[in-house]
Amino acid sequence: MSNPLLVLDTATRTPVLALASADGGLIAQRSWTSRQRHGEELLERLDELLGEIGARREDFAAVVVGTGPGSFTGLRIGLATAKLIAYSLHIKLVGVSTTQALALAAAENAPAVERAQAASFAVALPAGVADRYVHLVRVDDGEVHELEPPRLVAGDDALMAAAKRAALVAVDLDAAQLPAAALEAGRHCVAGLPRALAALGTRGLADDQVSDPATLVPAYVALPRGLASISGEIEWSVDRR
Repeated sequence: MSNPLLVLDTATRTPVLALASADGGLIAQRSWTSRQRHGEELLERLDELLGEIGARREDFAAVVVGTGPGSFTGLRIGLATAKLIAYSLHIKLVGVSTTQALALAAAENAPAVERAQAASFAVALPAGVADRYVHLVRVDDGEVHELEPPRLVAGDDALMAAAKRAALVAVDLDAAQLPAAALEAGRHCVAGLPRALAALGTRGLADDQVSDPATLVPAYVALPRGLASISGEIEWSVDRR
């Protein structure tokens, strides 16, 4: 077996770890409900995964990491772990949009007749108590194209309006006013996230779209709670979500 790629994402409530071959095929994977314990569990789960195939961290060929948007704390932990591994082992690092990977996973889970056509998805995740992140993405024969950058919308009514021209994929959301099909699509695409990340990551490696560990940052749509500015002097906002 050639050296595996490490694939990880901590943007959702279900962190994922996987080992993949150079062509994006999955060798082994782990996913679990974190309950905001990403930092305690990530490396422990990684060692379990490596033990499953008899490999070591030093065997990694490259690292593929989801960049969000999503959980502020989860993203920081996931990216910090990926960057540390890539930097310390002197291997390549590829950052992949989590929401684009979720859209690809949603497309791959669609019926065959729908997979044969280009489809637009509105991938939504929670942003605090009531706000939502939404990212409009088009998947055409396995190729992922951003229609609009990720943005923050206020509540589920605004989310439904933003998604009116796309299939809604609701990840980590359970509001009663959201369609059952959107919630089901969200559950399925989280299950398919490791394979989608591996596919996009291996394409990035093939196209030499490699990230610099020193500059790769989470795809925050809004700043972490309390931060109003990241340029110049830090200011504290009154946003208490």
